[in-house]
Amino acid sequence: MKLFAISIFFLTQVAFAQPFSFGIRGGVPFTGAFSDLTTTSGIEFDRLYSGSNEYLIGPMVELHLPFGFSVEADALYHPLDLTQEINNGTSTFTSSTRINSWEFPILAKYHFLPFPIVKPYIEAGPSFRATGQAVSNYFSKVGLTIGAGVEIKLFKLRVEPELRYIRWGADANLTYGPAPVSNLAASNVNQVEFLVGIAF
Repeated sequence: MKLFAISIFFLTQVAFAQPFSFGIRGGVPFTGAFSDLTTTSGIEFDRLYSGSNEYLIGPMVELHLPFGFSVEADALYHPLDLTQEINNGTSTFTSSTRINSWEFPILAKYHFLPFPIVKPYIEAGPSFRATGQAVSNYFSKVGLTIGAGVEIKLFKLRVEPELRYIRWGADANLTYGPAPVSNLAASNVNQVEFLVGIAF
């Protein structure tokens, strides 16, 4: 009975030592979502590429565990830009398509050198992705994320600038509609992002 009471007391203390923090995370990718693809036919060429790297933003939640560990989950809106450039030998036509994309990284984090105000950390875990248009239905939905950053405590705020690298899985068969096609731009499976989180 005494051992049970001690166990309950210990678990209660651990539970209260594991607060959640909530906030927002945003930033910019250094890499485009699409690989450059150019096809030619006679004097005409057709080029597909990422016209802009756009941005990322969304809510974050973090569970703080003992011994410098924590787990963070984000829901980041990341619009993707697909630009098509067609040249028929005399004129060039350019059009852009914005593709709605959400990324959901779930990261285990370890804070080391536990200084009072500044705590460097490393992180790793799976990332999941959902895209809204059929033109990107071949994108891999699962990847691996690793990163490193610094947690800066300012009163009740936590500010976390960091770098993340994401390795997405290989694309599915490039299909648009019922039949395979060969003129869709492959996704860029290597992504590098700079993000800043602000949490309470």
